[in-house]
Amino acid sequence: MTTLRIAQVCADRGVVPGGTKGASQHLRGIAGGLIGLGQHVETFAARDTDGDFPAKVRRLDDLASCADLDVVYERYSLGHRGGLTTARRLGVPFVLEVNAPLVDEATTHRPETVEPEHGETELELLEAADVVITVAGELSDWVADRRGGPVITQPNGFEPSWFTWADDPHDRPRGAAFPLVFLGHPKPWHGADRILPLLSELARTGHRPRTLVIGGGPGAARLLAAADHIHLRGQVVVTGALPPAEASRLLSEAAIGLAPYPRRSPFYFCPLKVIDYLAAGLAVVSTDQGDIADLVGDAGIVIDDPDDDRALADAVRLLLDDDDRRVAMGRVGRRRARETMTWAHVSATTLQAIDRVVRVGDLRSHGASA
Repeated sequence: MTTLRIAQVCADRGVVPGGTKGASQHLRGIAGGLIGLGQHVETFAARDTDGDFPAKVRRLDDLASCADLDVVYERYSLGHRGGLTTARRLGVPFVLEVNAPLVDEATTHRPETVEPEHGETELELLEAADVVITVAGELSDWVADRRGGPVITQPNGFEPSWFTWADDPHDRPRGAAFPLVFLGHPKPWHGADRILPLLSELARTGHRPRTLVIGGGPGAARLLAAADHIHLRGQVVVTGALPPAEASRLLSEAAIGLAPYPRRSPFYFCPLKVIDYLAAGLAVVSTDQGDIADLVGDAGIVIDDPDDDRALADAVRLLLDDDDRRVAMGRVGRRRARETMTWAHVSATTLQAIDRVVRVGDLRSHGASA
């Protein structure tokens, strides 16, 4: 495959190249994965780099003066059409990565950020893109309702060098410092407010597992304050915000990964925490939302009813009491993650999609039928 000059574009000021948020990890994973496959990537971002990032990061404004690109690959940001403008100016394919229905999301949660023209821009981008790549099936359905062109679902990935377990993590979960772990800044829509009720329910049957929360922010402070109030502070340890590599390595100190998402429809996420749990060899306990059941498979327990707190506690209790089952689930998940879920795997699928639209463009430019 010919080396392509790819402009990765991110106009969202909340996504920092090299940052700790999941969106920053996705940005890094795609850039690094494509570079690892021999492609030339430069990232045009609204924010400066903060930490390790595999590609050269340039100012977003520099995109308008670029004259030597093969593809523009843009992470959809509210109201931004600079990637499409550049692609059309240069006559190169425009690939749109969609991680959320942003106008709907912002109207619900941040209405002050939504301008009247944002809806029109969203539709224009969706319709004009040569291909749209999303991270979840429900999100692909949402996109397909708004365009006639190709839509590809590609779940998130993980960076294998961030995980320190041996190939066969048979014994480590049995002596885990933290039987339970929750990865990510604790926010209600991630199910963080279910952690303390879960621990209270487990305590009724004599289970008092130490729980590691890998994250920070206001939600972490509220969680610790609430734990103090109900005398559970001794069971909960919160790390604060950490570099992604350090956060991933800490998973080796746990046994069961929690992803207790509350009911939400549509559920357009592909939870990075679930993929990291699998990569770390943890058994997963989650609720059945979006594509989670397919991601977890036989590497954990997925609760059919996202509102069933008792079933959530029963699943955790079952795995706490059954070392062999828990360890076997972790081994299955880790093997599958290593074989199919790294950022290299994600980027290979992404590159195949990019290559298809580049080849179609080449055929058209030469007057041949696509």
